[in-house]
Amino acid sequence: MGDLFASSGDEEVPGTGDPEDPFPGLIRPAALRDWFDQQGLGVGSGIAFERVKAGESNEVFTVRRGDLSWILRRPSAVPLSVDGSNRIMEREFRFQRALEGTPVPHARPLVLCTDPSVIGTVFYVMERIDGVLPLDPLPEEIGGPSAARRVAEELLDALAELSAVDHTAVGLSDLGKPDGFLERQVGRWRSQLESYRQRDLPGIDEVADWLEANRPTTTVPGIMHGDYNRHNALFSRDQPTRLLAVLDWENATIGDPLMDLGYLIGGWDPADSRLPNRAEAVARWTERAGRTPDSLGWYAVMGKFKLACMLEGVHVRQRSDSTRTPTGYLGDVVLGLVDEARRLIPEAADW
Repeated sequence: MGDLFASSGDEEVPGTGDPEDPFPGLIRPAALRDWFDQQGLGVGSGIAFERVKAGESNEVFTVRRGDLSWILRRPSAVPLSVDGSNRIMEREFRFQRALEGTPVPHARPLVLCTDPSVIGTVFYVMERIDGVLPLDPLPEEIGGPSAARRVAEELLDALAELSAVDHTAVGLSDLGKPDGFLERQVGRWRSQLESYRQRDLPGIDEVADWLEANRPTTTVPGIMHGDYNRHNALFSRDQPTRLLAVLDWENATIGDPLMDLGYLIGGWDPADSRLPNRAEAVARWTERAGRTPDSLGWYAVMGKFKLACMLEGVHVRQRSDSTRTPTGYLGDVVLGLVDEARRLIPEAADW
């Protein structure tokens, strides 16, 4: 989940300084060197790992060997579920591999390791793309604040392309249960929240009840990223900037692609004149996706509810993970999302 924790570049997190154990519990350099040899990923005894601060649910490392470099992703040191985190690694790999040959920008996955004897968990290696995360304020490298519309339009275009991918044709039909998908969503996230909830979240039940009572009755199944926003994307340094890769596929599934669209547009400030307005955004997505979205306001509320549930889990996990520095404002972010969802409900029918 990169939206609150990413940086505009590869922000290296210092290790212990011990080359044999630079990140205790996360990386085993000797075992990984042997594994990289077996996979044909570079040669030589020298191999270096840089811990990148790019997410909370998973660990991200830049791996360097000679002139070559890759990205290694593995679960966090204290996952909510070890088996669940390992399955997510496998799913991430499969979703990105399935996008090969499609117009959806993504980092090419190279090798998946399901042998826990290597570093203690499932992990995978993918290509490293030299790009910039478009955080606030937008970096001058991609055009600064004036690039806001360009960034938004690139994201809309890629999302439309993703919704048009035939998930059955690319071999992903077993990675989701599209029948009854929307009917399960509120209960699923409510149940997940209760599994780690340690405090009161005013208004969360009101939002959940509204979502249940106003759920759309029809859906068109497809690939869903699950956390689609500009902070999970890499953009080029040339101008006009281009979307190079959609990142962080840990929440991807076969479900309702409108969940991603409502989540994306619902996260934009309607008063920001640099961004496409709602009508422009919907029209652009519709033209490229080949269909018109219905009940988009419901999906926007659902996106805020889902994100609040997700981030509350991160908030709880941070407090029990000694390898991470807690994000002090995260608890308030969760409360803010619930409040935004409540305030959006009266106008949702007009979307």
